[in-house]
Amino acid sequence: MNVLIIGGSRGIGWELAKLYTSNGDSVTVTGRKQPDEPDEKISFKFLDLSVPNYIKDIDSLVGELGEINRLVFAPGYFQEGTITDLTPEQILDMVQVCGTAFIFTARAVLKKQNHLDECIVITSASQWKPRKLEPIYNFAKAGVGHFAHALSLDERVTKLLVAGPTGTKTAFQAGRDIDMSTYHEPEWVAQQIFDHAKGGYRYKFIKILRDPAEVEVSVTE
Repeated sequence: MNVLIIGGSRGIGWELAKLYTSNGDSVTVTGRKQPDEPDEKISFKFLDLSVPNYIKDIDSLVGELGEINRLVFAPGYFQEGTITDLTPEQILDMVQVCGTAFIFTARAVLKKQNHLDECIVITSASQWKPRKLEPIYNFAKAGVGHFAHALSLDERVTKLLVAGPTGTKTAFQAGRDIDMSTYHEPEWVAQQIFDHAKGGYRYKFIKILRDPAEVEVSVTE
């Protein structure tokens, strides 16, 4: 399969890229930064979802690639503050990077090829349990998760998985003064997503929980 991972230059997205290449897939990842440990089997494309012309950049990227069989949407970054602490620019940036960027990526893929075999959207535990000082992140992840469910109703998308991980030891957590003793390694989270994406379904929603570490299949259609 030809795989495109948006936000895949590190963290869970990067670990998924390695699993897919090991499975014989051709993988392209995007990000604002080069992968920390580049892999010659994985193609990297620069894509900054925070810039004003991000829609045109998404369209250009999708247009230059061959047929995309599997689309994975995995970007995210830490943002802390109440709605009055954050500037309008910070609010809109989070919504754009973690929310509307997926809408326009899915749109570009379907406009180009009118079909998508598989789509995976990585959200967060904040999709169903909001965190006090991350209101816009909560909004974006819940919104993109619900939009993904709606997208699964489009007959052009064969199957769609939404995966909501709880705490994961990624660069997302860098500099935060929190106890990560029960947090998952990104390799483990990626393996759960890889495994649960298999099989026949139209839509599936999984919660990747911790303490204890387990995967709860919340919805399968």
